[in-house]
Amino acid sequence: MPELGQWLLMGGIGLAVAAAIGWPLLRRGSAVAPPHDGHAEAEGRALRHRVALEGLLDVEADRRAGSLDDASYQRERAEAEERAAETLIATPPTTAAAPGERPTSGRRVAAWLGVGLAAAVLVGFALPAPSGLAERTVVNQALADERVREAARQAEIQRLLASFAADPTNAQVISDLADAYLAGTAPEDLRRAAAALQVLLSIEPRNESAYRRLITAYISAADFADAQAATDSFATILGEDRPDIPFFRGLIAFRSGDNAAAVRQFDRFLELAPHDDRAGMITSLRAQAAGELAGASASPSG
Repeated sequence: MPELGQWLLMGGIGLAVAAAIGWPLLRRGSAVAPPHDGHAEAEGRALRHRVALEGLLDVEADRRAGSLDDASYQRERAEAEERAAETLIATPPTTAAAPGERPTSGRRVAAWLGVGLAAAVLVGFALPAPSGLAERTVVNQALADERVREAARQAEIQRLLASFAADPTNAQVISDLADAYLAGTAPEDLRRAAAALQVLLSIEPRNESAYRRLITAYISAADFADAQAATDSFATILGEDRPDIPFFRGLIAFRSGDNAAAVRQFDRFLELAPHDDRAGMITSLRAQAAGELAGASASPSG
């Protein structure tokens, strides 16, 4: 039976590994190197530096929003820059642990154990893997891939925050930083994205893409008051007859539970842009808001 063979193989591998690990531990005079926590310290420094850079971003956002006068802005920006400089400390080089004494006995036994372990692994490749083990491998690989993507996103955020600190008026850096935050799923990511987009709009007040992303971030965070205010500001630039305005007004009304207003805004959008790529989605949402979908609630919350 293949699965029984797999279990026997795994048991043999476990015994071989235990013997290979336990043998040097049983030798007299073997030294155990103390754990080294340099990696944790480096992560802590990186986190503190990132918080300091995000604090600088918040100061710029407050300044653009008009909540800071010149004196307060200069003082808080200087403090934020000082914190960022203090946390930008290079990781000290780590000293490699002194190697222990080379074993003078038991080498032959360890060599035979290594040969046996290699043979067991080679035999294992010839046996079919149990289906349950294969499914767990797929799940674990998906989690590993997600962690890799998240690590890459965090590294990109760090790079963009450093570029922003060097030049707070670089619109492309701010736009890319907002996109990096929007790629996350946590509420904190949405809040940071909104702050970055507010800074971007203070530099480029007619940036339509920034408005769309800002309103979308507010809706995703269920911040409907700010979403409505941003849509009103967007309407002063585009005009009420552009499809984006009823599109966002309809989404805000739908998500906040005002189905009657949602139907009116969706109808207006479909009237202005019947061939828009978003028309299919809006048609479905309108039917849901109007209670026309069989078995569906008219309220988005169920």
